[in-house]
Amino acid sequence: MTLDARWTQVLREEFAADIRALADAYPDERSLYIPVRELAVTDTRLASDIPRQPERSQEAAEAALHDIELPERNVPLGLANVRFTDLPASETFTVGGFSPADTMSRLIDVEGQITKRTEVNPKLQLGAFSCLRCETLTRVTQPPSGMMREPNECAGCELQGPFRLKEAQSEWTNHQKIRLQQPPEQAQGETENIDVHVSGDLAGDDAIEGGTRVTVTGRVTPVYNKGKVVWKKQLIGQAVTTEEDSFAEIDTDAYAEEIETIRTHPNTARLLVSEFAPGHAGDEHIKLALLLQLFGGWARESDGGRYYRGDSHIYLLGDPGTDKTGLLERAYELSPRGAITDGTGSSSAGLTAAISKDSFSDEQWSIDAGTLVLAHEGLAVVDELDKGATADLDALHTALESQRVLISKAGKNAMLPAKTALLAAGNPTGGHIDPSTEIADQVDLQSPLLSRFDLMFVVRERTEEAFVESLAEMMVTSRTAAGKQARGEALPDAQRHTIESDLSDRTIVAYIAAAKEYQPVIRDPAVTQLVTTWFTNLKTDLPNRYRPDQYDAAGMTDELPALPVTARKIGAMMRLMEASARLRHSEEIEEVDFRTAKPLISRSLGDIGIMPSDNAAFGSVDADVRPGEVGL
Repeated sequence: MTLDARWTQVLREEFAADIRALADAYPDERSLYIPVRELAVTDTRLASDIPRQPERSQEAAEAALHDIELPERNVPLGLANVRFTDLPASETFTVGGFSPADTMSRLIDVEGQITKRTEVNPKLQLGAFSCLRCETLTRVTQPPSGMMREPNECAGCELQGPFRLKEAQSEWTNHQKIRLQQPPEQAQGETENIDVHVSGDLAGDDAIEGGTRVTVTGRVTPVYNKGKVVWKKQLIGQAVTTEEDSFAEIDTDAYAEEIETIRTHPNTARLLVSEFAPGHAGDEHIKLALLLQLFGGWARESDGGRYYRGDSHIYLLGDPGTDKTGLLERAYELSPRGAITDGTGSSSAGLTAAISKDSFSDEQWSIDAGTLVLAHEGLAVVDELDKGATADLDALHTALESQRVLISKAGKNAMLPAKTALLAAGNPTGGHIDPSTEIADQVDLQSPLLSRFDLMFVVRERTEEAFVESLAEMMVTSRTAAGKQARGEALPDAQRHTIESDLSDRTIVAYIAAAKEYQPVIRDPAVTQLVTTWFTNLKTDLPNRYRPDQYDAAGMTDELPALPVTARKIGAMMRLMEASARLRHSEEIEEVDFRTAKPLISRSLGDIGIMPSDNAAFGSVDADVRPGEVGL
């Protein structure tokens, strides 16, 4: 049986329903997708030929598809494409995880993240060239990328030109170029990337967007480098498949026993806090807050189109040497998807996105995805956020609330998804916390940006003798334990717990992944009343905590709070309560969740100088604050 005949048989017997569906959507859709692993069940030989001989396999499959008749639909599929997907594991790699020399001209699957893309532009597919001597048209098939190819000689006079391209007589297709990169959490050292060319109905596909995690099925080809023996590599894309969301990829069934043990623990929250960062002394409230950020609330959109985000944003301000970075990195380690950067090296494009012209797009417009977009459906960690330029930080305002990045330049507009929780840290303006100065004066960020954070905590250097002694002992013990571990020596439990958790990171992540399946809501009116009363008291009692001499006879003041307590705090409370319910693996928000979230918000307000009316903040707070120096 010939190759074409075998493809005809396979398509008729195994993919008849897919072909009928394509015919129903044709010509809006023009591609028949064939999963190679599925094909291997029916015809191992055809499936094994595809990676080794992708062009020959595609030509034979498309010839068979074009010959198939569908009398009941009367739709010719003469311009339909065949695209292969889901290659065997032996042909599946990460960006930078394959040998270009060994895979040259082969079809492979490459898993990565789109960090850059061009607009969809017309690409010359079959050029019609007119001879300027005899006007004979000579048609030349063009390469997938690179320079235009002219005829070697005229089909009429057989001379070598000159020629002129006839656009109207030529054949064109849509084209788009994307840059595929290792996701931030997979990168070790310098991040690798590879450029991909896609064409036809694949160009402009919904999956091709900055920040999207995808698997690209493509043929490895060299980029011509005239006169050089070392060429660059690229992919000629066949298909682009969007990956599942980060936590959906985790096999929670494999951790069912461990998950149940954690869920039924007498105090699950305390257990997870103790396992979050055992090498970091104190700051239990911050550890709990970061855990709740990982669990997150759940996002939804009402029928009226209003969006309610589920991610909480947290900002840590503190003295150098208080291990803020260690807390950030620990949260990043427990997030299966995320991006980490610092304010000093971030631009507006680095934190959000940008439209620009450069060599990547041959001086056409392209879109670069920044940190929030790259961390879509995960955690964005930004250390030293305060070091970013004001213009760069302003770009975060809308992104943090709406969870999408809007960019516009030179008439070009784009909207990128950024459903991301932001965990940021910074130092006070004077380098160290000044107890004689209001905290609000020591935060070098604008009020609109600060108001987007659900929680702000001040991490102070502690000088109590007992704490300092305990901290010093733990640091010595942890370094000693790490040394013994490196030498292969057994560790007592007390020493081991200073460098590692009793629960593995995979177990904690699996527990969080299982919790993400829950969508808790308030069902008890008493819980609704708790939240309502809490916010009402917080909001209405706030003016009583300002100095009376700030007000005139009419009760007015020109010095308004820089960061007033607004209705955003209700959203913050709801997100934290939802996260607390998820931590318990519950579909209902209960009073215990309110009792978990309220002290965190109270501590956050207290840390920046707003004394809660019930004095629930931990630590000392200046109750005599000025209206213009309070926050959130």
